[in-house]
This record gives sequence, C-alpha cells and structure tokens, in this order.
Amino acid sequence: MQTFQRMNRLNTAATLLACCMLWVMGCDHKAPSDAAKTAQPVVVYVSVDRAFAEPLLNKFAEQSGLEVKPVFDTEASKTTGLVNRLRTERDRPRADVWWSSEIFGTIELAQDDIFAPYEPVTASDIPTTFRAQDGLWTAFGLRGRVLAYRSDDDDNAVEPPGSWWDLTDARFKDRCVLADPRFGTTRGHMATLLSEWGEDNFRSYLRQLKANGVKRATGNSHAVILVRRGVADWGATDTDDVVVGQARGDAIEMVYPTLTLPSELSDTSDGASERLNAPLWIPCSVALVKGARNPDGAKKLIDLICSAETEKALYESESRNIPVRESLRKQLGIDAPSAADVDYAAAARRLSDARRIIDEVAVFE
Repeated sequence: MQTFQRMNRLNTAATLLACCMLWVMGCDHKAPSDAAKTAQPVVVYVSVDRAFAEPLLNKFAEQSGLEVKPVFDTEASKTTGLVNRLRTERDRPRADVWWSSEIFGTIELAQDDIFAPYEPVTASDIPTTFRAQDGLWTAFGLRGRVLAYRSDDDDNAVEPPGSWWDLTDARFKDRCVLADPRFGTTRGHMATLLSEWGEDNFRSYLRQLKANGVKRATGNSHAVILVRRGVADWGATDTDDVVVGQARGDAIEMVYPTLTLPSELSDTSDGASERLNAPLWIPCSVALVKGARNPDGAKKLIDLICSAETEKALYESESRNIPVRESLRKQLGIDAPSAADVDYAAAARRLSDARRIIDEVAVFE
C-alpha cells in the first residue's frame, strides 16, 4: 500500500505557475496592451477543483492581459453537468476551452464532434497514450481510484480489498460507500469495469454491491467524510480527496484495489488478468471547443494547462496528481503504483450503457 506524502499548500503551486506563465506566453512585466484588454474573453468550462484551477486562471489572465471567464461544475454532478451543457451549445458554443478532471467525458465529447484539433506546443513530451491521434484532446495529471479507510479504527482489522470485486464479499457488508456512479470519475470507473469485465459480470457486480448494502455519497470528497465520521469503513474515492483529508488532519489512509476479476470469471485469452492486475488511474484532460470565439486565447491557455510546469504544480498542490511525464516522476521522486492497462476510449463508448445498467439494477434503492 502506497500512501502519498502530505502536500505543500497552493501557494507553492501558485509560485510555480507564475513562472510557467512567463515561459509559455513569452511575456514580460510590461502592462498589457489596450488591444489585449479589449480582446474577446477566454471562456473555460472547468470540472477541475476550483481551489487549484482559479489561481492558475487568475495568473494567466494577469500575465496575458486576457479576460478569463471560468464556469465550474458542482461536486455532485462533477463533469457531467458541463458535458451536457457543451452538447446543448454545440451550434452556438459559449466555451473556448474544456478543462476536465477526467478523460471519459472528454473522449465522449470528441466522438460527438464538440472539439477542434489542436496539438499544444508544450505537450510534445507527453506520452502518446495521453494524446489523441487526431489532436482533439490532451491528457495529463493522473488521479488513482482508491478505497479510503480510517487508520485509527482498531475495529476495522479485516484484510483490505485486493480488487474492486472484493467489495462483494460478505466481510464488507454494510461497510462501504460509493459516490453516485452516474457522475464524475465514478462514472468513468463504472464504464471501465463494464468495458473490461463485460455486461454479465458488470451487472452481477452491481447486484452484489446492492445486496451487500453499499451506501451512496454525494461525491468523492463526501465519501471520505463519511469514512472519517464512521458512517462507513471503506469509501471509494480518488487519491486527491484522501490527500486533502490527510492535510486537514483526518486519520485517513488508502488502498489501491486492482481491476482483476475472480479467476472463475476472468477471460485469460487476451491477457486480461495481467493487464488489469493494477489500479485504475484517471487523467485530467483539456480540449479546444469547436467554433471557439477566441481560438487564439484558448490555444495559449491550453499550452499553459498542458505544460510540464503545470503538471508539476498539480502534483505539488492539493490535487496531488501524478505526472504522466516519466521525467517529472523521476525528478519529483514519485513512487506510485503502476496503472492498469485499460482502453480509455473503449470505456468512454460504454458510458451510456453503464448508466442504463446502473439505473436498471437500482444499486442504491
């Protein structure tokens, strides 16, 4: 079990981001020109946590002279609300940039022709796995799907789940909490399980979770709070929510369940057991909205968001995202668990199917 170190606060990230802005945009300390002041604002739809995104966007506005108008999603409908908004606005887009805390909705939107191709000048060192071949999106800054638990709970002495399937075991009955699986990273997590496990196994998994008394949280951070309060012993969440809890003094730790199925259910013909014998890591993503009203300003902002400096700042902020750049991992001395070899695009294609099955099973009735 790997536990991240306590993070530096956002002032460290802000300092790094200020340097990053100067480098990416090649600006100096002169006051912004009158033309820059009167330019079309850059509208960015953001599902990344406000605490990190706002300092970066404010610095970008200060250094570029461009007005930035962020629109944030809520915790309960994280990502999904803005995904739907982009769809309804596709003929008359109001956003220039899409900056998401996950990848699945971004790929889904790209498949729906919501984005325009753009390859950030700062992303050449991002592995090709995290860049769309057609240039419609770029991904970076990984968060892991984990189970949070109280480290000071002597009564919780059971063997921790080794895989997500283990939550169906009787020893976890009435002890687990899960964010609404129709939203945010939990939505992508469920679609990944469906894509990798197949519908029969996925449907069986949900039914067994329901029978095992899994409880619903309003979001990933709420899942951690419920564990801290003793409402649940195990909370499915993201690494950053655990790290934030640790920073505020919660006696919270985490384990990294794998995506493996029980041997009697797994298909070994494609090496799935080996591919999935690791945690699920979900990257952030960014894209240029098709028909953006300020494409030039949008591209400058995307260059900043995709830069190595921003990815480093993400790791050193409350988000504690793991860089996709191997050189940054080595530089920062990061020793995080390896990721399961999943097909993000295939999972994105199953998002609506996962939602349908979740509704049919009615996990939280």
